[in-house]
Amino acid sequence: MKIGNKKIIYSKGLAFYAELEGQRLAKELADGWEIESINWFGFYKLKPVPKENSQVTIDFYPGKKADIPEYLEIYEAAGWEEITRYRNRYFIFKGPKEIESVYTDEESFSTRIKREHTWVLLNSFIPFFIGLLAILILKNQFFASFFGNHSALSFSVNAIVLFTLMFPLACILAIIYYKSIYLKRSSYFKQPQKFAIKQRFKRDVVLSLTLGGVVGGIIGFIFGYFNLF
Repeated sequence: MKIGNKKIIYSKGLAFYAELEGQRLAKELADGWEIESINWFGFYKLKPVPKENSQVTIDFYPGKKADIPEYLEIYEAAGWEEITRYRNRYFIFKGPKEIESVYTDEESFSTRIKREHTWVLLNSFIPFFIGLLAILILKNQFFASFFGNHSALSFSVNAIVLFTLMFPLACILAIIYYKSIYLKRSSYFKQPQKFAIKQRFKRDVVLSLTLGGVVGGIIGFIFGYFNLF
């Protein structure tokens, strides 16, 4: 989708498809579109640039904000150029086709993945706590009475609240699924392009939604049976 002279595309997920997304953004760059920013909802904003035949890599940074300059120096020394970043955690770089990843061994890349999954899981508790706060508010006599007279609205609000409460569980399931399907991801620390070929986004969405639907259905039944709302 184009808005003015900008192009908006959705992200398939930086946390689980960094290699695949790097290939997508490299293709966009070859077509004359460079990523400019990433918003909280997972959309990329791209700007028009001269066509460039470069590779794009996406990395997760688990360190302190004060150490970011040192982290960037490692990439710059290897020939990479920062394009943009997201929340000082995800950094997107571009570079000539011939340069390699800054990771020198499988263990360091595996550690990076573990720290990323931990960060994602911890962040999933933000909507969870918002959901808990919403439950306390909905238990208030005024709101309880109001929603009691508006059953359709009450159902919608409860569904949204339940959705926020399930965020941590959804992240855990996604991490377990991804680690089970892509067991050897860390072994491709020097070959992200080859690993990207193995990633099947549509298949993963269908299977993970099916798994999430089953688990969500069980939880929804429990909530309904015990009248937890």
